[in-house]
Amino acid sequence: MNWKFWKKESQNEPSAANGPKLAKPKELPEPVGRKMVTVMKLDPDLVWSLKYVSRPMGDRRNASEFRIFNPETAHMKGVTVKNWTSLDDLPDLILYSGSYDKSANSIEIH
Repeated sequence: MNWKFWKKESQNEPSAANGPKLAKPKELPEPVGRKMVTVMKLDPDLVWSLKYVSRPMGDRRNASEFRIFNPETAHMKGVTVKNWTSLDDLPDLILYSGSYDKSANSIEIH
């Protein structure tokens, strides 16, 4: 075993200084799902089966941008969605995008 805990890790390792850590796919926040069902008149069963990935919006602490996708479609195409950047090259998997501000309780869906 190589337990040299007193030595620093190599500089090639990603760290928090290289940028913010992006979140893994999650269930839709309740206010976002509710808006999709009530305002956009989407099927509730479909809406609550969707997942989203997000990234923080620069200057606002409680605000984030999100991308909503269908995990079943991604799985059928052989794509593993790990975070926000996983969908950069696959715009056809993104069903909706928008922003969500928890403190102001504002939701924008495009």
